[in-house]
Amino acid sequence: MDVFDAMNTARAMRFFKPDPVPSELIEKVLWAATRASSPNNTQGWDFIVVTDPEVRKQLGALFLPFAERVSKFPDPGNDTDRRTLKGAQNLGANMGNFPCIIFVCGRNIYPADNPREPFMYSAVYAASQNLIVAARALGLGAAFTTLHGMVEAQIRTILNIPDEMYIGTTIPLGYPDGPEGPVSRKDVSEVVHYNGW
Repeated sequence: MDVFDAMNTARAMRFFKPDPVPSELIEKVLWAATRASSPNNTQGWDFIVVTDPEVRKQLGALFLPFAERVSKFPDPGNDTDRRTLKGAQNLGANMGNFPCIIFVCGRNIYPADNPREPFMYSAVYAASQNLIVAARALGLGAAFTTLHGMVEAQIRTILNIPDEMYIGTTIPLGYPDGPEGPVSRKDVSEVVHYNGW
């Protein structure tokens, strides 16, 4: 798939088939992630790939309360927001059933004399976006999430994440089992300013 088509159709996928993702495809999306830019080429990222059913089950249990909360939200009154709520509820309810979960972690290491989190997140988010676009190009789906923030201490314990590592994104990965198609975005003309505001 052409890179522009992949970008244009890399919707946040929150519904996945149970089929396992071949290791060679996981390796390809991770390769793409590590092609991202980072401050002074520090490459301060690490990736935790979870495919083990028992570990996924432990992680999935952590997100069930989120799914329960979302299921009680009032009807938003429009189809777009209904789909978003349905996707969020499914994400929380089934995270442990998805075939692969990738945690993109970062080290706060730049600049060396006074490390600052924004630099670390700039690398983690760039790597995450590369991963998601590559997944789409390979016929996979993925979603950029920060759900880990609600249960980070438990995730750190389950995955034995070192204290100095930040969890930047939680990305479920698999074969799509939900709506595909172009992303809905503003026209470029609405957000671009040439030679000043």
